[in-house]
Amino acid sequence: MKRITLLVVLLGILISPTVASANLEAVRVCLASWPDHPFDANNPSFRSVSGKFKIFGIGEDINESTPTEKPELVLIHPNVSVMTGSSMTLMNPNGWYCLISKVNVMASSTINLHCKAHLASSKEGTTVLGGGDDKGVTVMGKATINIQGCE
Repeated sequence: MKRITLLVVLLGILISPTVASANLEAVRVCLASWPDHPFDANNPSFRSVSGKFKIFGIGEDINESTPTEKPELVLIHPNVSVMTGSSMTLMNPNGWYCLISKVNVMASSTINLHCKAHLASSKEGTTVLGGGDDKGVTVMGKATINIQGCE
């Protein structure tokens, strides 16, 4: 039992720098898509949001609606929807949102984005037998972005 615990701890130590490095690389890709961003491209400070899974209607949506006074860089981990509808609400007008990936399989997804917020994806999108935005992978589904909040 002690060996298994030690192995799990060692694996965690080895994997953590790899995950941190991948997150930083994703943020840098997003920053490169915004030529006028207010962040330090070499050492960006960002907050991470856990990805969500929604399958057959079971699961959660992403809701990031708290406004900040200063620009905030937010990395959103993978969001997966299978045979359901899902949404991301990204309503911080000072939000600079970076998606690692978004996957829809026989599903629809909606991103509700504040009109002053910024959105980029660290990967190119692909659509097969579907339609919508290019911020992720959609197979037999639809993905849309609704701009809101500046009436």
